[in-house]
Amino acid sequence: MEQELYQQAEEFFLNRLDTDRVFKTVDRADYAVLHAIAQCQSASQPTNRAYLYQLSEQMNLPIPSISRAIRRLQEKGYVTWKTDDELGRTYVKLTGIAAELMQDMKNSLRDYYVEIVNTVDSKDLETTLRTVKQISDIISARQAQKDEDN
Repeated sequence: MEQELYQQAEEFFLNRLDTDRVFKTVDRADYAVLHAIAQCQSASQPTNRAYLYQLSEQMNLPIPSISRAIRRLQEKGYVTWKTDDELGRTYVKLTGIAAELMQDMKNSLRDYYVEIVNTVDSKDLETTLRTVKQISDIISARQAQKDEDN
């Protein structure tokens, strides 16, 4: 039950309500990459490795973008970057610092989420989220058009 609540809170703040204010100790972009790494690691038991190609597929980003994000996370001490000699592929693992940081953020996200769903009427919340998504989609489409024009 608690794990499901963590997942709902993460999904809410990562995918449904794009707000950076709840991310105090780590920025939202870094947390999104750390979250994807944790998911890939979990799916790759027992090796517990997150390969760049997996992260690229999961996050729908090109490998160079993933590599830049991983470098930033490595500089902050959140990941270790290694090469699988057998496969010749690069993979990353979360450090203890990242695991601790993510648990703190999960607790914080859960607390915000519980307060929001217990305070805001569910219909009002859904309407607000739908409106925020529409606005976000408009902005994304305009930015994509600008990128194509350049």
